[in-house]
Amino acid sequence: MSDVVPHKQALRRQGRLRRFQADPKMITFTPNEGAEVTFADGNAGRATCLGCHDAPCMELEAPPNLDGELMFPSDPSHDVCPTDAINWDAAGEMPTIEVESCIGCGLCAVNCPYGAISLSPDGIAVVETDDPDGITAPVEEAAAPHVRTVREGVLGSATDRFARDLPAVVENLNDTQTTRLVRNMLAMCGVVANMRRKGDTNIRMDGLLRFDSGQIGVVELETGKEVLESPRALLEDIAVLHNRFGMDVADIVPVSMIGRLPNVRTEYYQVIDDIKEVLNIECRTITLGALSLLMWHFGTLAELQGELFITTAGETDLYPSLAQLIPDLPTTEPYPGVYRPPK
Repeated sequence: MSDVVPHKQALRRQGRLRRFQADPKMITFTPNEGAEVTFADGNAGRATCLGCHDAPCMELEAPPNLDGELMFPSDPSHDVCPTDAINWDAAGEMPTIEVESCIGCGLCAVNCPYGAISLSPDGIAVVETDDPDGITAPVEEAAAPHVRTVREGVLGSATDRFARDLPAVVENLNDTQTTRLVRNMLAMCGVVANMRRKGDTNIRMDGLLRFDSGQIGVVELETGKEVLESPRALLEDIAVLHNRFGMDVADIVPVSMIGRLPNVRTEYYQVIDDIKEVLNIECRTITLGALSLLMWHFGTLAELQGELFITTAGETDLYPSLAQLIPDLPTTEPYPGVYRPPK
């Protein structure tokens, strides 16, 4: 029987099995190593699972929601993992990772409030359950709500399996898994993202976004050859939002979410330049590789203003945009087309 059933029963109990012995002050991440928790009393130790019955590593507190904006028929799933690789161990009352299903995206690790999950050198999520430094104690009363402790460092490096092989990883996912992966990565970067349910023909656009700035974004998600049509599809999306729902064109931020930047000789960049010149609309481009690095560095995408993620024919380079959001960003691309279009 699936471990999901016992986990759903555990959700009703809430609380957690263990607690930290002191108030956490900082969680520090190092690629391919377990995170370290620094406490307010000056002590520190390796982060470990507290056995949260509401399992934020598995379940979003609520699916991303634009409060019914535009009646967008989005994916209602609460699942953090797009491939269902993390399950609840009914015997040990801790989450476990199914190695064969784990793609190494790190979503479960980023959404864990306590730093208990890391990525192994093989690019597999690992849950620390042993409390090797004795930093926890049993819970003797109802646990307080989760508090997101300040996090520093990097969950994974640009050479880790998921970052390096992301186009191939996504190619092996089905449509629902891909959209859930992108939705949840955006959510971890502070963007409310509603992604379209695959098979729904009532709406054209792939997703809607809301940023902290209040901007509303419209998304075309393309990971294959269809990426070349993304800018034209965004024009259609803008027309729908403007004509059918009365949104001011100036308030809409069109975003292409793509696996990798197209070759410099394609029309992709020229079409974006034409849209800017004729309609004064700035189309943004964010590669999945750039988004994963932003998430692994615990960065946020509060707005899309100025030159952030703008492409221009003959001059496209997303590195400066990402470097604004990530300190000490490596200049080497995880795979070709993350920052710069192939020649």
